[in-house]
This record gives sequence, structure tokens and C-alpha cells, in this order.
Amino acid sequence: MAVKGLREWIATLEGAGELKRITAQVDWNLELAEIARRSHGGPALLFENIKDHRHTLSTRLFINGLSSFPRMCMMLGLQKDTRYPDLIKAIRDRMKNPVQPEIRQTGAVKEHIIRGDQVDLLQFPVPKWHPLDGGRYIDTFSGTVTRDPDTGEMNFGVYRGMVAGKDKISKLLQPHQHWGLHYQKYQRLQREMPVAVVHGADDILPFVGGSAFSHPPDEYAIAGGLKQAPLALVKCETNDLLVPADAEFVVEGRLSTDEASFMTEGPFGEFTGYYGWSRKRPVIQVDCITHRSDPIFRGNVEGAGEGVVSESVFMGNASLSALVWDHLEKAGVPGVLDLRMRPGPLTVKIRKMYAGHGRQVGAAIFGSWLSKEFLKWVIVVDEDIDIRDMNEINRAIRDRMDPKDDIVIFPAMGGCTLDLASPSELKDEMKYGATPQNKMLFDATIDWVKHPVREEYGGRRFPPLSTETLPEIKDLVTRRWKEYGF
Repeated sequence: MAVKGLREWIATLEGAGELKRITAQVDWNLELAEIARRSHGGPALLFENIKDHRHTLSTRLFINGLSSFPRMCMMLGLQKDTRYPDLIKAIRDRMKNPVQPEIRQTGAVKEHIIRGDQVDLLQFPVPKWHPLDGGRYIDTFSGTVTRDPDTGEMNFGVYRGMVAGKDKISKLLQPHQHWGLHYQKYQRLQREMPVAVVHGADDILPFVGGSAFSHPPDEYAIAGGLKQAPLALVKCETNDLLVPADAEFVVEGRLSTDEASFMTEGPFGEFTGYYGWSRKRPVIQVDCITHRSDPIFRGNVEGAGEGVVSESVFMGNASLSALVWDHLEKAGVPGVLDLRMRPGPLTVKIRKMYAGHGRQVGAAIFGSWLSKEFLKWVIVVDEDIDIRDMNEINRAIRDRMDPKDDIVIFPAMGGCTLDLASPSELKDEMKYGATPQNKMLFDATIDWVKHPVREEYGGRRFPPLSTETLPEIKDLVTRRWKEYGF
């Protein structure tokens, strides 16, 4: 059974030996982030002694809850040693069976209510994550909830936010994202957009909220499907948005559509491993904070690098793999056997069924909403290639690709404004909505026209590998291996 809520999750991790409590005093200014970054891949961390926050409203910070595949499996109620392809299959299957949430009158998140002048965001142990960050970033693993003013549909998305004052949060808002579409409608209405920022809810919600769904999804129902149990929601105090009843705390406010109210946001060390730029951006004016007693702050240290992958990228690769596979299935692309998302390319393994099959895979992916954020280049390989082995992928690229014919460029597609390769002048998200971005397909499948079936190759299109040996010789050497003195 999957656990529910952050506190039950922390207790479960501790019982499984997957949590480390840090009781030594740690500075919120860079030190905490460096500890979290270095321990990535190790246990989840609960910081219990944070400088300047021994006696504030919130004194503890939890991080790295989903920085390993075994913990991702635990979150879903699966065995810790579940194979990665089986994890992706479970995510795909459960996303197809959403469970609607339950609406309740109240919940633990309503134990305390702060309004007006009593609001102070730095009562929470918000770290400075990177040396050149423009400030202390409160929204790194939180979910921002908004509602479409026309349809009433809600969105729960993970979007960064910096403390811009005791009651203000400056936000990076990209118009092509779902809450950005809501924002544009409020702009046309010349109205402020009601917002709720959820902190310390069940880790499944940031997992879902950070996923690039290709249509306006019901994140609460999808999260319920993944957990195979309904989430409990309550209505906010100052607007009609619904938030998790067991969240640690919720920040309620309004996002102005008047550019005169914009404040500086950034720079911020992003998932790319580089800093995102600074610009005047929309601001949440905080009206109210509801919270549990002794609320726990949930954070995430962003930034990928050599040997380091941020928690959000780590879990995002799993959700994106499931979503891409599901999209290819719905688009009618047959023969998909496996896929792997890593920082950089997405690799798709197919059972090639017709000429042009590999190109269809790339076109279907780049033509979807999924490619706007994270998918810049795709590699398609045949079924004999192990996509968990980069040497195997490199062999397919080296031996089966003609650079002239098999590298396909999809020009001027909509992409992420954080793409370093895009020109700076095209990265103004409020002006362009999305950055024009060229996409690239490596069709590393065997070209059936250039390489027909050959009788001399035993009915194959490529000659046999010279490293292959006869099964009986392989068995003989295996049996006598110790006899040879090894």
C-alpha cells in the first residue's frame, strides 16, 4: 500500500533505513544545499537544526525523498527492487486509471491560519540554493494551483518562486505552460489570478505537477490513480481553489496581470545545470497562510552536472518516459519496446515494421506538447540495441546512421525558454511564450533500402558481429574458466 502525506512518508522512509536526520546546525545559506547535493543518491534528509530557524514557525526541512528509484517505487507502494521498465509500466497503467479526490470540510493544513500583516514567508527555513541566486527560493518542490476562469479546470504545476518580500513571491511564469494559459485569460479579463502554493503535500503531487502532460490534466485525479486511493482536498480560505488537506502549509494569494507590479526574479540555478536569467516577472501578493502545527518545509536543490542529477530531473525522467510511451501508443505508432530518458536525449527502442518507422516516432514526439519543455533530440534504435548501455547506443549511431540522411531537423518548434543554445533575445517568456527551438532526430535504425536482407549474412541486413562465438564454445570456456587459472 502506498503511503499518504509527507509525515507518513518520512516515517516510512525512516523505518526502511532510507532517511537520515541532520541534527548538527546547518546554515540555510548554501551549506544546506551543498549537503543535499553531495548526498544525492543516498538517503533522504531531514534537517532539524537550521541556522536562524530554531524558533521560527517552521524549523525543519525535508529533501531528496525521490532521489533514488527504490524510493520512487516505495512512493507507489511497489517493491524497492522493482525493475525500471516495470516502474515505468506501473506509472503508465495507473495514469490511465485516475481516481477522483474527496472534498472535505477541513483538514490538518487548517490547524493554524495567518492573515494580513502576520504573514512572513521567512518564518519558513527557505534556503539560498546556489551562490548566484537572486534570493531565497521558496518554491522549488511546491505545487502552484490555479483555475481556468472559463472552464473551471484546475492546474497543479511545479514552478519556481523567489521570496521578494515578507508577503510577496516573484514567479517564473511561461505562457505556454498550463497555468500560463490561465494567466493569459485573466490578462484579457484584466483581473488578478487567484493562486495557492502547496508545500509539503504527498510527494506524488510534485511528481505529477512537474510532468509535461500534453493536455490540461486533472493532476489530483492522476495522483490518486498513481496512489490507487483518492486524495483529500479542502477549499482555500480566500479563494475557491482546492488544496490537499494534509499539506504542511499553503500560501494563498493573487497574481497581478499588471506589468507595473512585476518584480525582479532570478537568477536561479536551474535543472539544466546553469543559471536561468533575471527579469521582472509576475508577483504573488500573499493574503493568507494556512499550516499544520510545526510545519515541515519540503525543498529541492536544482541543477544537473557531471555525476549529479537533481531530484526533479531524476523523477521527471521517469514520468516523462511514461508519458511519451503513452503518447506514442495513442498516436498509433506501433512497435515501441522500451524508452529511456536521461539528461540530454530520449532513446526509443522499436521493433521496426516499415521504412520510415523511426522518423514517425520522432515526428510524433516533436509534434506533441511533451516536447515543449524537455525534449530537444531523440534517438531511435532497433530492438537488438540495449538502451541502458550507452556503448550500445553509440554503436547504433556509428554503424547504422548516415549523417546526411538519418539526422532529421525539425526547425523552429516551440521549446523551453531555459534552453542555453537559444539566442538570448528569444528567451523573453512574456513576449514569445515559448522559445523557438530546433529539434533533432537521430534515426539509428537500420535503413532497409540501403541494407536489404542478405543471404550471406544469414538472412540479416547487417553482417554478424565478429565478437559473437558459437554457443558450445561459450559454454566450454565458461565451464573451464577456473581451470585456466582465472
